[in-house]
Amino acid sequence: MSRPQRQIVYFATAMSLVNLGDSLFYVIVPTYYTHLGLIPFQVGILLSVNRWVRLATNHLAEYGYRRYPSDLWLLGAFFTGAVVSTIYGLATTFFLFLLARIAWGIAYSFLRQAGVMHVVACSAENALTEQMGYFTGINALWRTSGLFLGGLCHDHFGFTMTFVGVGILSLLALPLNRIARKQAAMPDREARAVKESGRNGALVCFGIAMGLVGGGMIISTLGLVLKTRVGESFHLAGFLVGVATLTGFVMAVRHLIDGVGGPVLGALVDRIGWRRSTAGLFLLGSILLLMTGLQENVVGLVVVIMLYFICATALYTALYAQSGQNGPRSVAAFATAIDFGMSVGPLIGWGIAQLKLPLSTIFFTGSAVYAVGAVVAFKSLSRSSLPLSMGPR
Repeated sequence: MSRPQRQIVYFATAMSLVNLGDSLFYVIVPTYYTHLGLIPFQVGILLSVNRWVRLATNHLAEYGYRRYPSDLWLLGAFFTGAVVSTIYGLATTFFLFLLARIAWGIAYSFLRQAGVMHVVACSAENALTEQMGYFTGINALWRTSGLFLGGLCHDHFGFTMTFVGVGILSLLALPLNRIARKQAAMPDREARAVKESGRNGALVCFGIAMGLVGGGMIISTLGLVLKTRVGESFHLAGFLVGVATLTGFVMAVRHLIDGVGGPVLGALVDRIGWRRSTAGLFLLGSILLLMTGLQENVVGLVVVIMLYFICATALYTALYAQSGQNGPRSVAAFATAIDFGMSVGPLIGWGIAQLKLPLSTIFFTGSAVYAVGAVVAFKSLSRSSLPLSMGPR
């Protein structure tokens, strides 16, 4: 394994700082919304509207960077992120929260587009997926530690001071971004970019599958599934463990897998090749989700879910790296596909619960979606005329 590029570390840290307000919003607001004068339906809107906005603004970001190239786009996005976190702390009405969430959705489109292309600019072709793993891993580790510290700050200093403090802290992203981009230069990959339109169809399919299943159905219903399987609490090695503790543990391990596993899994993908890796990972993910739906024992359930998270992290890293290699339009298309899947996935997962179907149906549905992804990946693999041994792109 190679070391992470310094420019990637700086940029990933900058994105983590400005993304902290959004992460804390998902953690704090669902438990504090009554104090803010919000009702549950409004909370649902606020937690999802930023993703729906990105379905349009991902391509707007790509167009802006391509048609009017300027660092002002990215600087504006970082500054907007810092302002939005501050608004969270000062807002007193649903309308202000809504405007802030919409603004964040727009800003994140520009940040993510620039972030993926920055990794491409700083990476050698034979180590692109590994460097993408560092980028996503650094984000995950900062986010995990930031959520813990942010939760403590909220408990000790209150909602307003926490978010205003996060907004001020996020301003550090501006100099970090400047340092990160000072030495980065986009390599000449026009020959690859010409082919990007032909590959976007498969990438869009993969993105929808990943967002729909992992970030959509499973993450949004994980607490409900665990509560249904184990009740409010269960005994483990003589200790009484609450379902909330178990859910928090599983989610924390998921972030740890993203943080530590991303570079390792990315390096493996670089060695095996992204086409072969994608096909194998979708097939493995389908099998793991099927096994999850069949598990009755809580320990077995948690173990298989964690194995699925490893598989999903590898897929996420590999496909984001490939979208960046294909070009900016491919990044926008893939990001939009993931956002669409993550927006629709919770509706499907909770719809299954609303219809009082067995919650194992969530995993069986996810297994079927991943199976479709595997079929598409294997077809793409069979059509490829590139070598498969050393990371074909």
